[in-house]
This record gives sequence, C-alpha cells and structure tokens, in this order.
Amino acid sequence: MKFGNDIQGNALCDEVSPKISVICPLFNKEQYIVETIQSLQAQSYSNWELLIVDNGSTDNSVDKVKNIEETRLQLLRSPQRGPGAARNFGLKHSVGDWVLFLDADDLLEPDYLATQIQTVTQHPTASIVAAGWQEFQDDAPQQRVVKQPAGLGQSLQQLRDGAIAFVPWAVHAAMIRRSALLPECHWPEALDGFLGEDLAFWFRLVSRYLVAHSACQGALYRIHTPHCRTQNRDVEKWFTGLHAAVSDNLQDCQRRSSPLTAGQCESLTRLYSQLYQQALKAKHDAVAKETLQLARSYLQQYLAIAPQPKPSMRLRYLLGLRLFSQLATHLS
Repeated sequence: MKFGNDIQGNALCDEVSPKISVICPLFNKEQYIVETIQSLQAQSYSNWELLIVDNGSTDNSVDKVKNIEETRLQLLRSPQRGPGAARNFGLKHSVGDWVLFLDADDLLEPDYLATQIQTVTQHPTASIVAAGWQEFQDDAPQQRVVKQPAGLGQSLQQLRDGAIAFVPWAVHAAMIRRSALLPECHWPEALDGFLGEDLAFWFRLVSRYLVAHSACQGALYRIHTPHCRTQNRDVEKWFTGLHAAVSDNLQDCQRRSSPLTAGQCESLTRLYSQLYQQALKAKHDAVAKETLQLARSYLQQYLAIAPQPKPSMRLRYLLGLRLFSQLATHLS
C-alpha cells in the first residue's frame, strides 16, 4: 500500500485547505490499529494530523504505533482512563480546523476526508458534517450494511428531537468544526464509566449548531470486536448507561432554558419502551419496571404538549404501554 498519496486533481491544495485533526483513543487494539492508521494514510486528502491517545493499553498496541513511519502522527498518553477523557486530551493537543474522532478498530475509505471537506465548502455555515457509514464484521469484511445519519431529509428540529434519546450516527461518520468544540461540548468524562457516552456528546452539539449532510458513506464501522463497549448485551448496563446519558441531556436542556419538545418526549418514550422490551426478553424485572415507568411518564408529557398527537402515540396510550409493547414484540 502506498501511504500518504494525493490523487491528482484534488479540489483543494494543502496550502489553502482546512486541516483535519483525527483523534483516536487507543486501548488494547493491537489487532486493528495498524490497519486503522493505514486507512488514514491512504486518504486522497492529505492535510490532516493523527493524534493517537493511549488509554492504558496492556497489549502491543503502543509498540505497533511506534513502528509506523508517519510525520503527521502523534502518540500521546492520556493521564485519565476512559474514552471521553482520551478524546478530550487529544483535542487539547490538536490544531486542526476540523476534528474527526476515529476509534482504533474502525476504518476510512480513501475518499472519505476529501468528500467531507467538499461538503464543508458547500455548507460554510455548518459546524457538523454528518455522513453515512458501513457496518461490517471481521468474519465477512466485504458484507457491509449501509447506515444513514439521523436527520437526513428532515428538519434540524427533527434531528434534535431524536438526538436526545438516540445516537444520530457512528462516531467517525461526522466531522466537527473546532470552534464548536467549546468546553460545554467536550466529551462528558463523567459518563466514561457507562455505555452510551456518545449520546450526550452528540446531543450537546446538534442542540447548538447547524448540521450539513454529506453524500459520503466512507466511514467503515467494525462491530462485535473484543473490548467493544457499545456491543454489550447486558440489558442492565445498557439501561444504566443510556439513562445516565439521557439525564445529562436533560440537565443540558435546563442549563440552556430549553423545555422539552413534543418530539423529544416521543423519542424518550420510544427509547424507554425499547429498553422495556429488552428487559422483558432478558427477564430482568427491576429494569423492566423502571423503564416502563419512565416510558409512561414521557408518554404523558408528550400527550400534554403535542398539538396533534400522532396515531401511534395515541395507540400507546389507549392500549397501555405494556400491551402495546407485547403486541409490537409479537409482530416484529
């Protein structure tokens, strides 16, 4: 593989093109980190820096990084454990105009950065450029499932309504303008001990800034890997993490004096209803009881403020969430 190559006819030369800081937290990914770095070196857009932030690796990940010859690469060691802390530490040492967070087992297709920058030039007021991504597994890398970013073809308010409860895109499927990453929009390190910390991170950003959608689908998301926090199947850990992130989002709304919208109440109803169904399948009575109560609460708030409640939400109320969830599970 030829590293650091530029495609002839690149729309922007390095002297005038924005610099992209790619921040990669690293924890025990010796099997993947070299391929991740190579996917960045193969980019047609060359004005980037890569900050790899070791987060306490105990395998050979750091040695593999040290053996790579790349002048645009910095290897840092985070003083704190946790993905959010590592990303914030990398952000502190970065200098790019735009920032991309890339996990150490994910990849980028060669035209990814160039396509994202092209979207930046077309949407100069946007502070976030979101794209599609492709999910794959190690045992079948060519079998990919294409995912679209939230908000595509919708209003910004619809995106914000959904983002309070659901992560809008894969972490490396969106670039962020550096000026948008103020302290209140850094990764919430208090959530590092939980699953789903990216839910709070993206909600803070989309609640404050304009989003442009790119036609790119060049972010490759490797799923079901060792040490992957977001693939956890423990329903209690999922509930605890997502509930902590939602609580953080609600606190952010309060700080901004932004009352919940009907759309946000609908999204929260759907989130806790889904967690309720998962708890039932796992036969986890305590989580099922709490998620059902939360879903009912947000459903009541939705019905109280929605000018014209959706038929599906009315049906939830008329049948009751318990019966509605049972029917939905049976029909799925």
